[in-house]
Amino acid sequence: MSTPNPSPGSPVHLHQHDHGTPPAGRSAGGQGAASLVLCALAVISAFPLLAVPVLGFLPALFAGAGILVAATALRGAAHGRGIAVTGLVLSVALFAILTGLATVWHLVVAGPAVTHPWFEDGLAEVWDRLFGS
Repeated sequence: MSTPNPSPGSPVHLHQHDHGTPPAGRSAGGQGAASLVLCALAVISAFPLLAVPVLGFLPALFAGAGILVAATALRGAAHGRGIAVTGLVLSVALFAILTGLATVWHLVVAGPAVTHPWFEDGLAEVWDRLFGS
């Protein structure tokens, strides 16, 4: 059933939306995206840095920074919370996984290898060649 056309004298209601202005309040989108970038940096840097005993914890620190950035973004944000929540969840999961991997690698694999006498002798020889006796 169709509605008749309005008569020439009747008012016509137009709904206009101004898409140029953002909604009022603070958005969490930018900091949420920064949290996701920190997650990506943690994943990418995990593979080369986990092999190094002390630097293996650096990817977990990147994920920890992602937690802080996402939590700051969510605090008092009026809109754009989806990206920040995603960044927070991924950062927490990566922090737990990468901290566990770095700890196990450091205690089980790299720690005993670094304290082995042949490694200490080789390191001392390299040190003497580089910096003298």
